[in-house]
Amino acid sequence: MSGPTSPLTRPKLLTDIVCDRLRNAIVDGELKLGEQVSEVQLSTWLQVSKTPVRESLLRLKSEGLVEIQPQRGTFVFRLDAAQVTQLCKYRAMIESAALQSAMESHRDALLDGMKKCVEQMRTSEAAGDLKALAQIDMDFHNLFLINSGDPYIQTGYSVIRSQLVALRHRAPIKNAVASHQVLIDAVAAGDIHRACSLLRDHVLENEPRYRTACSVD
Repeated sequence: MSGPTSPLTRPKLLTDIVCDRLRNAIVDGELKLGEQVSEVQLSTWLQVSKTPVRESLLRLKSEGLVEIQPQRGTFVFRLDAAQVTQLCKYRAMIESAALQSAMESHRDALLDGMKKCVEQMRTSEAAGDLKALAQIDMDFHNLFLINSGDPYIQTGYSVIRSQLVALRHRAPIKNAVASHQVLIDAVAAGDIHRACSLLRDHVLENEPRYRTACSVD
C-alpha cells in the first residue's frame, strides 16, 4: 500500500487554542499588566470550559506571562523597576553571546537576515506602524539565536522571550532603522567586539521604556 501524498496534521487541541488566545491578549494589551484574571472570567470570555483555561494559565506561568499567587489569585505579570533592570541585563548577556557565536559560525546568513529585517523596518517606520516594528524588532534579534547554532543559548533566551514580546509591543522602538543599521555595519566589518558592545548598549537603552510600560499599563 502506498503512503499518503501528504502527512496528516494533528488538529490543535483546545488548550493550545486557548493558550494562544490568552498569550496574544497579554501581548497585544487586551489583558493589562498586573491585571487579575480568573478561570471563571476567562472561560466565560472565551466561551470554553474551565479546564483548558486552567491548563493554559499553567503554561503561561511557565512562560512568565502570569503569576499564580496562593490565596490571592492569578495575575498578568508586571515587573518592578529592579526586575526590568535584571531582565535587560540578562537579555544583553544572552544576546551578546548569541551574536558572537553567530558571527563566528554563520555570519553570511546572519548578515543577510539582518539586512532584510531592516528593509522591513524602513517600510514600517515610514508608515508609522509601531506594532509591525515591534514584531520585526523581535525577528531581528531572534536572528542571533537562530544563527548561533547553540541550543543552550536558545534555551536560556526562552526564559524571557514571552515577557520581552509583551514589553516590545507596549514600548516599540521608534528609531528602529538607525539603531539597527549600526549593528549591521559592525557585523559586515567582522568586528565582533564592536558589534557586541553596540548590541549591549542598544538593549540597555530599552530599560526606561520598559519601566514606563510596566508602570502605566
